[in-house]
Amino acid sequence: MTYPILSHGKGLILGAIFLVLTLALYAGLQVQADQSATAHPTSSKENDEAHGELIYVPIYSSIYYENGKRTLELAATLAIHNIDPDHSITVTRADYFNSEGKLIKKYLEKPIILGPLQTTNIIINRTDTTGGTGANFLVDWNSKGLVASPLIEAVMANASSNLGIAFTSTGKVVRSIKTN
Repeated sequence: MTYPILSHGKGLILGAIFLVLTLALYAGLQVQADQSATAHPTSSKENDEAHGELIYVPIYSSIYYENGKRTLELAATLAIHNIDPDHSITVTRADYFNSEGKLIKKYLEKPIILGPLQTTNIIINRTDTTGGTGANFLVDWNSKGLVASPLIEAVMANASSNLGIAFTSTGKVVRSIKTN
């Protein structure tokens, strides 16, 4: 006896299993990332307080597969989280660069003030492959006093053709800016 769903739907079943495993892996990585963000603050200062920083965030517009012969295009969300519960920060720069380090786009026309615990997002569409496999953002932020450094991360995802992939990258402080 043959079961039509198994003979005609093997790809669908395998795709569903892959999606479930990918989402489970992503959830595990997200929990690990959340714990490491708490254990290892973005700022280089022990108390995680700063007047401002320049932060580098890797963004993957596409990733290689099949031994580098093909790429999979990804949508990306740059998320800038003001994690300070009491103070605002000002984001003054969110510039997008391609794999060669050339500026693609300046996303901020004017500074954005993020209130306590507020988040802003910048979306890179899946069809926008101008960044390439090594794209990145440089984000500048500052504050009027000492505040907790924001959490700046990227979420890359593609959920097409019965497959799904999603992962995150976290920003790294390039330099701290101290004002008097």
